[in-house]
Amino acid sequence: MPRRKILFINDSLWSGSGVFRSLQQVLNTLDYDKFDVTLYILPGAKTEREMLEALPKEVRVMIGEDGAHYYRAPDVALLHLLARFASLVKAKDSAETLNKKVRRRIREKKYRAPSKTCFRKSDFDVVVANTVPRCAPTAAYIRSNKKYAVFHSSKAEFFPDETAEALRRFDGLIAVSEGVRQVLADAYPAYREKLLTVTNYVDADAIRQKALDGTPPERGEAPVLCTCGRLSREKGFDLAVEAAAILKEQGSDFRWYFVGDGDEREKLERMIADAGLQDRIVLTGFLLNPFPYVKACDLYVQPSYEEAQPLSIMEAQILGKAIVSTNTVGGAAILKNGERGILTPVTAVGLADGIGKLLCDPSRRAAFENLYTMQDDPAEKEAYAAAWEKLLSE
Repeated sequence: MPRRKILFINDSLWSGSGVFRSLQQVLNTLDYDKFDVTLYILPGAKTEREMLEALPKEVRVMIGEDGAHYYRAPDVALLHLLARFASLVKAKDSAETLNKKVRRRIREKKYRAPSKTCFRKSDFDVVVANTVPRCAPTAAYIRSNKKYAVFHSSKAEFFPDETAEALRRFDGLIAVSEGVRQVLADAYPAYREKLLTVTNYVDADAIRQKALDGTPPERGEAPVLCTCGRLSREKGFDLAVEAAAILKEQGSDFRWYFVGDGDEREKLERMIADAGLQDRIVLTGFLLNPFPYVKACDLYVQPSYEEAQPLSIMEAQILGKAIVSTNTVGGAAILKNGERGILTPVTAVGLADGIGKLLCDPSRRAAFENLYTMQDDPAEKEAYAAAWEKLLSE
């Protein structure tokens, strides 16, 4: 029996991305006697050689080329010229309309490009867009018998209009948690029958081994806090800096490691300096293996503005850490609405209050730590693998 041809589309090949790490788990569970798998990475995405080498050897990886040439396409160039002329003759409304058409035409060409180049002669049994909105419009134009889009965000209602249009072409919309499924049901009521839930899975044995393999941070007498993630707006590191300033003013002693890198690093460095927190907050930069830092901390903090199902909280639980998280869709689900960790308002004051409560209460920290299993769950892994095999086999 021939293997089924599967295409996954992702927007990075970067270990700092929780979305990519979740895709890694999918790829690690597949039976390659049944599936012929290609992974396509969108143009301009961040890629790491180490992550490429860590993928199953059976996966064929294709990295898209830069699409800057779309600006030079004749139809786009003509629209741009007309927009400039309208601007010169002070036809403001016409110029704005034409510029919108330019941007829309460029997006359409970018989305369609892989179907006309890399996959012009390819037909797949299943195409999976692993991020929305970035991958879904591209997947929509590639020939396949079935298409699925995976939602790792709890803010689906803020996606652009073209995302809703692209989703019309998909057979299933996969939510990574029940909370995300409800968000999708509210945002896209016409697609309720397409909604599926496949909860993220984390390989506990691998996490524990990685925590032992690397070098932990140096410790003093002060309690150690840790937050891992991409230094981007939605991850709430600015809230963490503001919360640290409040804690310092209240007299709390701590050392807080921000493990990761991203577009907001310079902004955070300025905030830390302005608040005089250089002796309290350490920006480690990107670490291929952040888990020794998580294992060494007294308290893991998730300050995000929004999370669908944060892998970093699940990983911290595996390493037996007490957790403080802002009250996001994903944070509330994993921490069982506060039964398995502290949930705070999505504010610096709320975050500081939650951290302060656990810093001064070692017995409560220990109680949370004792809730977390240190063993992998074979049944959970088997159910996760079975769910993906079913999706890709239908």
